[in-house]
Amino acid sequence: MAGFGDWEQMEYQTLMSRGRDAERTGQVCWTAAGIAAVILFSWGLAAKSSSLMLPVVFATAFGFYAAVHGRNQVRLISGYVKEYFEAQNSGPKWFTRLGHLEVVPGFNPSGDWVTTAIANLLVVGSIVFAWMFSTGAPKGELMAGIVTGVGLVFCFHSVAETARLRQMNPAALWRQVGNGPVDERRPRLATR
Repeated sequence: MAGFGDWEQMEYQTLMSRGRDAERTGQVCWTAAGIAAVILFSWGLAAKSSSLMLPVVFATAFGFYAAVHGRNQVRLISGYVKEYFEAQNSGPKWFTRLGHLEVVPGFNPSGDWVTTAIANLLVVGSIVFAWMFSTGAPKGELMAGIVTGVGLVFCFHSVAETARLRQMNPAALWRQVGNGPVDERRPRLATR
């Protein structure tokens, strides 16, 4: 990294390390919660219980939001690196070039929508089986209704959050912060 001082190089390495850690933590949490959700789902199927479908929805939601948080942190770090390190001619260009590669047809860098689809598939499956198992159980319809409500809220929010995350431009956010606050003066209204 020619042209970088010791502080810039240390900051860059720290940011890259933090990005790797955030990505790894999000992936581990998503995987662990996904495994737990599938195990809970199989227990619910074996017991034919609509009540056991609620923990499936919660486990899926916890894992999904851990993954979203990790991806958001990685995107913020990549935006910071793009704006403050890669904008210099002598700095590294990894995230800038990766951004250029993302627009090439056939290149699919992110599994954001796949993660959302898998999570929503598991939640919708839990809702369906909760209603199938609700007829013979005491308070089964109540539990199926709760599973449906919580599951639909999660499905809607997961799609909205994924869409927001995909549309976010982290470099532009850092650019706004770098410009500092703007003093906006409004014209005075005429008073009588």
